Amino acid sequence: MLFSRMPFLLLFSPLILQTPPFSPPLPSPTPPGHWRIVGGQVADGTGGKLRSVEIRIVGDTIVEVGKHLKPHKDEMTIGANGLVVAPGFIDAHSHADGGLKEDPLAETQIRQGITTAIVGQDGGSNVPLSEWFDSVEKTQIALNVASFAGHGTARGSVIGKENRPATPEEIVKMKAFVEREMKAGALGLSTGLEYVPGRYGDTAEVIALAQTASEWGGLYISHVRNEDNTVFSAFEGLRTVAERAHLPAQISHIKLGSAKVWGKTGEVFRLMSEGKKHGLDISADVYPYTYWQSTIRVIIPTEDFGDRKLWEAGLADVGGAGNVRLTTYSPDKAWEGKTLAEIAVLTGKEAITLAQEIVETTKDGKGRESVVVTAMSEDDLRKFVADPRIMFCSDGGLHPSHPRGAGTFPRILGEYVRVQHTLSLVEAIRKMTSLPAKRFGLSDRGRIAPGMKADLVIFDPNTVQDTATVQNPASAPLGIKRVIVNGVSVLEEGKETGTRPGRALRKLNRKRQ
Repeated sequence: MLFSRMPFLLLFSPLILQTPPFSPPLPSPTPPGHWRIVGGQVADGTGGKLRSVEIRIVGDTIVEVGKHLKPHKDEMTIGANGLVVAPGFIDAHSHADGGLKEDPLAETQIRQGITTAIVGQDGGSNVPLSEWFDSVEKTQIALNVASFAGHGTARGSVIGKENRPATPEEIVKMKAFVEREMKAGALGLSTGLEYVPGRYGDTAEVIALAQTASEWGGLYISHVRNEDNTVFSAFEGLRTVAERAHLPAQISHIKLGSAKVWGKTGEVFRLMSEGKKHGLDISADVYPYTYWQSTIRVIIPTEDFGDRKLWEAGLADVGGAGNVRLTTYSPDKAWEGKTLAEIAVLTGKEAITLAQEIVETTKDGKGRESVVVTAMSEDDLRKFVADPRIMFCSDGGLHPSHPRGAGTFPRILGEYVRVQHTLSLVEAIRKMTSLPAKRFGLSDRGRIAPGMKADLVIFDPNTVQDTATVQNPASAPLGIKRVIVNGVSVLEEGKETGTRPGRALRKLNRKRQ
């Protein structure tokens, strides 16, 4: 398959995301608070039991955690009776960097409890990162962002979209690109190997760039080359990069995306466990939905869109035309929201003919299309959600056309914790907070403890739930009461306060000697 299963608006954005001139109306700076949070059950992010303790925040930092803290003069009290207080949620794979200039309040992210978004994913990153980080802070945003450096962006800047191997000289230039971005504070190297131009790079090229990231203490994170029929070959490719470049690796939005590989989560877990025996550190992130979102082009494995046999096999792999819903189609808005099967009845055309027509009418920038495709097993998804090595992600943007962009974290807490009992509340919070914080080197976030930055979420465990749907993908969740970022309240009673205390989180990288 050719393109990343990511939000449509980002899918067709250039992989080289030049930084625009940021010039939003700036709010008056809101000073961090002097707070004491009382009455709540505290999940500190470690996976330990809920505790009835109080939390004191001074400025942007948690300074005390304990029972019956003595009130301070001029200190404001936040009551959390009947609620859970947790570290702010860290979205391990986000596209929230798209549109921050226009939407610095990042409402869909904040209202589900996300306080830090990990961006620069699927091989596409903002360039140069040093300038983008500066522009983010100048803009003032509501949440924190940290970023990877994109392989696709590096390749695009050196080679463009040519489908050919890189020359040795071009490899040197791409490695210099990665080194520059690591010096600027990148978390490591990301790839989108179903993407153009990233998919044109061979494994040797990826290893070479990953070696540069490794020299600077980076992580390798990948949307692998295939997420359905040949997904295990793609996972082995990630393992090869980790082994030869000597760095940790993470599978982005892990899935078994076709019926042919359903029920094989055990093989995934064996790959991780066997890798550990050989000194490899392989993890993953997952979003809690059985359907992905992308362009209709990814349903077949090549660019031969005129081949009806490929379309026949591709549609069969995802369970048929009834599992393919067109969410965006600019040439005919009447088709939006309908499955290929429903459009076939409406038009009298075969599903394959419709798929080919959609590709043809939107190629070369003539129009836009995206689909939501139900192609994963709920049983597989539950096992990924429960595995202690796998953290959570939205794979969503600020204005999603897939409900994951507005509902991921409340859905975990509501559906998979409270309803299905797939995992405990404290374990879910650990996988949302300290696990990704440790993975991405955010040493001062992800836990509630003295000295940690005051990123916090206060929610009702009895009502928290996503409400976003394919038809209404940005619908606000329930039960998230308050969100605090860097000591400033950005959400109160489910409503944004308008404050923008977020920061660009640059990783302090040093080259290994």
